[in-house]
Amino acid sequence: MSYLKPTTGHGDVTHFKYRILEKRVTAIELTPDLARICAELTGDGHIQLMKHKRVGLISFYSKHYYEIKDFTARFQKIFNLESHIYPDNRDGNKRYKLFFFSRPVADYLVSIGVPAGNKTNQPFFVPKWIFEGSDALKAAYLQGLFTTEGSIHATRTDRGPRWRIDIEMYKWTELKEEAKQFMMQIGQMLNSLGVKCSPVCFGRTNLRKNGTKSIATKLAMERSAFQNFQERVGFSNKEKAAKLAAVLG
Repeated sequence: MSYLKPTTGHGDVTHFKYRILEKRVTAIELTPDLARICAELTGDGHIQLMKHKRVGLISFYSKHYYEIKDFTARFQKIFNLESHIYPDNRDGNKRYKLFFFSRPVADYLVSIGVPAGNKTNQPFFVPKWIFEGSDALKAAYLQGLFTTEGSIHATRTDRGPRWRIDIEMYKWTELKEEAKQFMMQIGQMLNSLGVKCSPVCFGRTNLRKNGTKSIATKLAMERSAFQNFQERVGFSNKEKAAKLAAVLG
């Protein structure tokens, strides 16, 4: 039996198939590839669990087709799920949507620490098995998160360009302290790998369509930390990796 899209419904046959799939999924090894997938889904992904039936949707988004193919290859190596890729050309900004359908896999990912639903409106933290795990697990998770949510850029100063790598994530203002705790975990993992970063700080607030506000939580690395970041974490995004290499010369 494969991990392909499970049948839905509430009959005995469907329940039997679900239980077999669930048992096989929960036997998966906790590897760096899985840690990176967890981070990428936390950044540019989404898990949707439909309560009224046994359906789970795992999605990932990118404007780069090579990132979609790369994520697909790693995901299928672990879960052996059929993928569905769709181009999205809204507003003239082309990007790609990647979908996998499996409630056992979606449930499993949530059980190991990937948030499901609206990530802005709920607290989440670095999964314990990663935060307390090996350097390889931490580095893989950080690479996934910085690739999806991080940036490398320069600001002008009197002394020339000031280069920084930073990461910024938005959270409902009522959860700003939980957001800070998550970002502090990111900082602690960077420091444990020998990559120095700034203290966590809050940025601008946004007024959302529903009338609530979200606030940016972020941390940054200065140019002096770039070499260690490149060697011990790095970007998997080609454009960001190339910019980092160019800055380092």
